[in-house]
Amino acid sequence: MTDHLERALSDVGRRWVPDRRLGVFDVSLTAPDPAGARRLVGATTSRDARAALVRLAAEAGLDLAVATLPDAAVRDEPGAVVTAALAPLLATPDIRAARASEALQGEPLDLLERRGEWVRVRAADGLHAWTHGGYLATGPLEWQEDWIGRASARATGGELRRHDGRSRLPLGARVVLRPDGRVETADGEVWSVAGGSVRRDAEWRAEAAFLAAPEWALRWYAGAPYVLGGRSDWGVDCSGLVQATYAARGVALPRDSDQQASVGTEVRTTDDGAGYEAGDLLLFAEAGRVSHVALWAGAGRVVHAALGRGGVGSDDLFGDSARARRLRAALVGVRRLRGGTSALPRAGGR
Repeated sequence: MTDHLERALSDVGRRWVPDRRLGVFDVSLTAPDPAGARRLVGATTSRDARAALVRLAAEAGLDLAVATLPDAAVRDEPGAVVTAALAPLLATPDIRAARASEALQGEPLDLLERRGEWVRVRAADGLHAWTHGGYLATGPLEWQEDWIGRASARATGGELRRHDGRSRLPLGARVVLRPDGRVETADGEVWSVAGGSVRRDAEWRAEAAFLAAPEWALRWYAGAPYVLGGRSDWGVDCSGLVQATYAARGVALPRDSDQQASVGTEVRTTDDGAGYEAGDLLLFAEAGRVSHVALWAGAGRVVHAALGRGGVGSDDLFGDSARARRLRAALVGVRRLRGGTSALPRAGGR
């Protein structure tokens, strides 16, 4: 009976939340209590999944204690904005947990659940993860929307200064650019720009549209170290680099390389790169799953963030190095994107 229930529970999760990066299905079957009763406990973002759990519990004579997220504890203040330079987005509510991604200063997040000082959030790219409440300010949706509307400028290596100190911002951090040239950060503080620059979104997008995608990526990220889960010039991974490059061009991409493998249109792979265009996504697989993505730059070269080269740079895909040979052997697909669209995947379940 227990095995049957476990399989049925697993089937519900696979059907309604097939990608746990894009939805929550944290549901388990408790051990029997002293009276022999068992319960289904946990949380899910899918209303359909919870409806299936109601039926499963009724059929099996189980008590049900599964919350539908967002949880009631965050419904009065469901909006969040990152106030730290970077907020790590983690797999579990533990600072030692694997980093799934990052959110930059000024970026909005949706709150789903609180556990003490930790909050479960949904990022703009659909990723569900945990972060510490100390990285955020929270408030009602109207407050969050007001910030999004006012924060129409991006830091480009910005160093900020005020009378009592300095602060640094990663590339792409969102701020309010005031008429006097000073900037307001998401914590409400006002600063002077002491280094780097702050650009309005229109200027940021215009430059990205003028440059080929791999050229833009090298201009702003060349030499950035490889950091798994990173999204900034302080540290970035392969899919984070591609996501940031296309975000500057107005194209919203999913977070991870295997998700990016399904966006855009397919381009036939060739032995010499014939037919590829600058900015095409080259996808590489390991153990049968896409695990790396690079930007085609032309003339046989790719731009990518790779651990093997220590960070962001350009490599000759058709060179004689061991790295180039491994990349050629692992190439499984090429995808082409067009500007000004969203290619975000749909979260599992409703």
